[in-house]
Amino acid sequence: MWTSRSPFAAVAIAALVAACGGGGDDGAVNPQPPPTPTYVKISAANQDTVARASFTSAMAFVSVPVLPASPSQGLVKASQAGGASALGGHGGLTQLALRAVKSGSGQTTAPAGMARPLAQQQLTEPCLVSGTMTVTWDDRDNSKTLTAGDTVSALFNQCDDDTGFTVNGGMAMAIATYSETQTALDLTGSATFQSLSMIGGWEAYKLDGGAAFRFTETLAAGGIDMFSSFTVASGGLTVVKQGDTAGFSDTFSYRAGYTVTDRDFSPTVQGGSYWEEITASGDFGSQALGGDMTLKTITPFKSVFTDPTGDIFPSQGQMLVTGGEGTKLRLTATPTVQVQMEVSYDSDDEWEYSGVRTWDWFFQ
Repeated sequence: MWTSRSPFAAVAIAALVAACGGGGDDGAVNPQPPPTPTYVKISAANQDTVARASFTSAMAFVSVPVLPASPSQGLVKASQAGGASALGGHGGLTQLALRAVKSGSGQTTAPAGMARPLAQQQLTEPCLVSGTMTVTWDDRDNSKTLTAGDTVSALFNQCDDDTGFTVNGGMAMAIATYSETQTALDLTGSATFQSLSMIGGWEAYKLDGGAAFRFTETLAAGGIDMFSSFTVASGGLTVVKQGDTAGFSDTFSYRAGYTVTDRDFSPTVQGGSYWEEITASGDFGSQALGGDMTLKTITPFKSVFTDPTGDIFPSQGQMLVTGGEGTKLRLTATPTVQVQMEVSYDSDDEWEYSGVRTWDWFFQ
């Protein structure tokens, strides 16, 4: 579904908030840049695959917003007052991720005033149902607080936190900038996914490669405004998506600069509405298509809902997909849980095809 509020979202959040491989660059994955892109011409024969691949290519990013490594107390108190978690109400695995970060960056094993030679701390904790997560915080400047230059890492070993997904692998996250007050948090850096796999009953994802990220969280009037962005690094990034027997499966090779943003608003007042806006832009390769496409979000896809645990599809938003020889496909959300699809089979900008698809169809 085109929303981060899904079981996969919680797993992916836990994966992205921490990282694999310990301090420094040990064990880091350095994928080879993808080959020169070959843009696929959009036709009546492949238009459905183009549409499904375009939306699905963003799901791994949409479902993995970066979380602050130490949520500010002002934000925590406000969110608790509103009945949501400090980081969007994503459930069990989000809390596991928060506990991992707190256990990592919050540890102070040395007595006050005594330097820690390696300034590196590690903790292994059980997941709620089964498996473990090992978190390591490398406090590079020995400040005992999260600062620019630090790294946070985690390894997931058959981690099941009662959301229907099992997590393995990990990620290495290097902090570039970090600032925090009682009402705002801003975190940037780079992340390297290392065979990070999330397997559930109806879908599975595996991520390898790197991306730059930014995450901000602000206590606004009536709620918490959260924003995350991911931009694929120069080495590229690969995501293998597997659906169930009726689901959509593909392998995506993202080009440098492919960017996804996700903005979430969680109300802190009774009766307030949750909303989410998502964009995706840049080039990606699809194994199912045998080549590349270019995405451009014309209008962010926006969902508005009152239940923070509900899966509500966007009622507005538009994306343009460009293929080889000037062919185009346009996808427009409607208020009726459907998406209008238009296709231009040549470069004259005339829409030779127009039809509708349900949101469920894109991800089945």
